[in-house]
Amino acid sequence: MEMTSEEKRDDEAMDSESDSDEKKEGEPHSDSENSDEDENAQSMEVEQLKAAVAQNPNNYDAHVQYIGMLRKQGALEEVRQAREAMNVLFPLSSAMWREWTQDEARLISSSEDAASVEALYEHGVKEYLSVPLWVEYLEFVEEHDAAVSQCTSQGLAKMRALFERSLGAAGLHLAEGWKVWEAYREFEQAVLLTIAEDNIETKSKQVDIVRSIFRRQLTVPLANHADTLRDYREWEEQQGTKVGDEADELAGLPPNVVSSYAKAMKVCSKYKPIEELIASGKAGDAELLHNYQLYIGLEEDTGDPARVQVIYERAIADFPITSELWLKYTEYLDSNLKVPSIIKTVYARAVQNCPWVGELWKRYLLALERCGAQENEIFPVYEKSLQSGLQTPTEYLDLFLTRADSLRRMLKSESNETEKQADLKQLWETFDHASQFLTTYFPDYVDRSLQLYRYWARLAVHLGNDVMAARGVWENLIKSRWILSAHGWMTEVWKGYISMELELRNIKEARSIYRRCYSRKFEANGAELMCDEWLRFEREYGSLEDYDRAVLKVRPRLAEVKAMQLAQEVKGGAVHSSGVTTQAAATAVERPKGRESLQKERDQVVTSNKRKRGLGHKDYDALSKRQKSTKRSTKETIIVNQEKDPNQQEKVDTEMKADKSMSRIGHQSEDSKSSTSKQQVYTDRCTAFVSNIPFEVTEEQLHEFFSSSGGLKDVRMLRDRYTGRPRGIAYIEFESEDFLSAAIQKNRQKLFGRPISVAQSNPDMGRSKPTHGATARHGRGGGSRPTDERTEKLEILHDKLDQPRGGSVMVGHRRGGHVKLTGSNTFAVPRRLVKPLGWGASEQRPAEAGEEAPKSNEEFRKLLLQS
Repeated sequence: MEMTSEEKRDDEAMDSESDSDEKKEGEPHSDSENSDEDENAQSMEVEQLKAAVAQNPNNYDAHVQYIGMLRKQGALEEVRQAREAMNVLFPLSSAMWREWTQDEARLISSSEDAASVEALYEHGVKEYLSVPLWVEYLEFVEEHDAAVSQCTSQGLAKMRALFERSLGAAGLHLAEGWKVWEAYREFEQAVLLTIAEDNIETKSKQVDIVRSIFRRQLTVPLANHADTLRDYREWEEQQGTKVGDEADELAGLPPNVVSSYAKAMKVCSKYKPIEELIASGKAGDAELLHNYQLYIGLEEDTGDPARVQVIYERAIADFPITSELWLKYTEYLDSNLKVPSIIKTVYARAVQNCPWVGELWKRYLLALERCGAQENEIFPVYEKSLQSGLQTPTEYLDLFLTRADSLRRMLKSESNETEKQADLKQLWETFDHASQFLTTYFPDYVDRSLQLYRYWARLAVHLGNDVMAARGVWENLIKSRWILSAHGWMTEVWKGYISMELELRNIKEARSIYRRCYSRKFEANGAELMCDEWLRFEREYGSLEDYDRAVLKVRPRLAEVKAMQLAQEVKGGAVHSSGVTTQAAATAVERPKGRESLQKERDQVVTSNKRKRGLGHKDYDALSKRQKSTKRSTKETIIVNQEKDPNQQEKVDTEMKADKSMSRIGHQSEDSKSSTSKQQVYTDRCTAFVSNIPFEVTEEQLHEFFSSSGGLKDVRMLRDRYTGRPRGIAYIEFESEDFLSAAIQKNRQKLFGRPISVAQSNPDMGRSKPTHGATARHGRGGGSRPTDERTEKLEILHDKLDQPRGGSVMVGHRRGGHVKLTGSNTFAVPRRLVKPLGWGASEQRPAEAGEEAPKSNEEFRKLLLQS
């Protein structure tokens, strides 16, 4: 084999080094000192690169630089190890493979060494298409394989098979493919020369082989067609055959060869301009990639999969980490070529070059299944895909679903029960792993389509015949914090659970789920949606009694949600429209506003908010007055508006019910916090419980209000655990009973225009045994609620809510009848039906000492309108 250009450069470099050494024999030792310094600098650089590779093995450039420095130093063993380590992580470029094989070929001393180098060539030609690497591979085998060089039958078979492989990989390369054809012809011509002249039959067969290779090459579009035809005519003349003449250069060739040659020449003329653009090296990366894409489009139009595959391989060799090329390439192979061996090889290379692309892994798994691969071949690919560092949770979800699809399809109906259970167990483990993986590594990701869990539950029913397992999927999902978004529960989870039960015709179970979920805090308009869904469900599946029960549950819940929304809107509108600042509100405590001022402020709020909601004056008056006034003024507003609009009482009743439900939720939230908190436990032995506090009041303002009583130690204002907004209640701790008594004297005094309730907190009462089946409720500090009328009714309602399952409350129906509401969810009981404990519905509670007597409607009007 002739010396390669790189070997010549190495020999010349060695000669020049020896000459320079002879010239420097008589010079001072300063040159050797400089050489030592250079070697030390190179050694330090090698150590730095080695550390960089060890610290970050995925640093491609560090690997390349490290190998280059080791090769420069001549550290053969170290550079071999560095190349092997890099090739485990990355495919090597064709230039790196050529350097590696050439370095190893120089060290061959035995047939074992030749075999190892041949294995390197075999590995290298599989990673990227490189005609020069294929040619060097063929020449190496010719030279170092004794069976080939001796032209034994075994050697000839091996070499011809290798040439045919090279033609399949690079023989259609329009610009450089002729090099492989030429090497093939030269090899067969050399074999022909080794055959004795008297062995006519063998010689004739070998002539036919050479002629066949010539004619096959003439039918393939290649860059040097004219040279190939000239060589062929000369060779035929040597064999005594005339091909072509002055009139027709193809004369004497078979008709099929003539027509194929003409087509090949046309293809060459068609692709010559774009080949020149690609081969020029002047185009930038973006332009070169664009040219390749145009080239691919032209080849795809020809409909020849082999030619399309070659142009894809050429593009990938120049752009190995461009995922778009790999995606288009694999899609084309799946649709057109459909050769299992080629498809699996290309996919393996694709995920090695672009491991961060989830779509490639997904297609790879599908391609393996499509090619009939066994589980022992599919599972390692699946495991590797989960460790490839994908970019998004949706890509991982696609992988899990693809794996589940494959396992489902592999379930065989003819399998025995043991095999089926084993396959199902593997499928369930895949679903469970997917759920844990996504919630662990992507806790903020929310798949609102619930593909994984719907699929899981459906297969549990239809494949496993296990309805309880399917319900377990939904129950575990409901209990997980994953489905709680920033604003409440996901309605999709509950709807999916109900949908599964309806598909199974489990009407009773679906109704039970509706009863569980309708009162939960949903995001956006989820509460209204679930309430409407429940009513629709009862219309379609339930009896009239079922529908009536649902209405009794749903209507108060809808009113509660509506009241909360309107209260938030009214509060926001009042603050922004009236322009009342906190300082101005504090001033209002000391100096009550006159009638004209109140009327003007009310009109401003109404004008500002009418455009937003389209509310009438009467509706808005009831809401805005309830927002700004005290409990007493609220009752007065009810009476005044009731005289104007008889239906107003029903509207206000609904709002009052919503307020009480919200208060219950707030108390429950605070109790929950206190039970799990690791902070200080308050005894509340010298503490005042303050309620009916305006929502705009802060802890500092409350501290200032009670500071005049003296001895104030701490202010604890309770807030909603979901929104963080004040709940209108607080605990005020004092140093002694004297200071506490002084603070209680502030009961019913106005704060920001609203009379607050102040009472001593009694923790012993909160821990006493409840009477009449009611549960005593207490706040965070364990103190009881104040004993004023408003709070006493609130406590009674809470006791009603906590009654055991099976209890009942008589509720007046809005159409005049009575409905007995049973069960534990009795939050919909109107306030006007709740009586203090110990007094019947027909009995009248005596007025307590100092309690204000009921006022007439006229007296309420005067109080409301007084300045």
